[in-house]
Amino acid sequence: MQKSKIPAKVRPAKGRPKAARVKDHWISFRVTAEEHFQLIDKANRSGMGPGDYARSRALRGIARAKKAGPSTTPVFGDATRDVFHELRRQGVNLNQIAHLCNRHQLPPLPQLGDLATVITALWERLLKS
Repeated sequence: MQKSKIPAKVRPAKGRPKAARVKDHWISFRVTAEEHFQLIDKANRSGMGPGDYARSRALRGIARAKKAGPSTTPVFGDATRDVFHELRRQGVNLNQIAHLCNRHQLPPLPQLGDLATVITALWERLLKS
């Protein structure tokens, strides 16, 4: 008996994809729970996975420029903003020192008086502004 020469089914290639098709770059973004469910729902309705659907929409979808929000006029001047920034920096320093002292059961450092003086002076500058 002779075997018939019927071509075997063409199978997709297995293994690592060709170099041009290797997806080795990542793009990630955050969504809310509601947006996540919407993305999954739209992907299922289109017969794609969520990643394929997002990729398809990003690469072939319509890109719209984000509408400019209402212009905000600065409430504080540059000098006040600089004082706020410095006050925040000193507050971060104080928080780090307090955390270190509490973590290692250390008494307050003598230099905290100098830091408290700086913070008080910054508050007074803000109140006079």
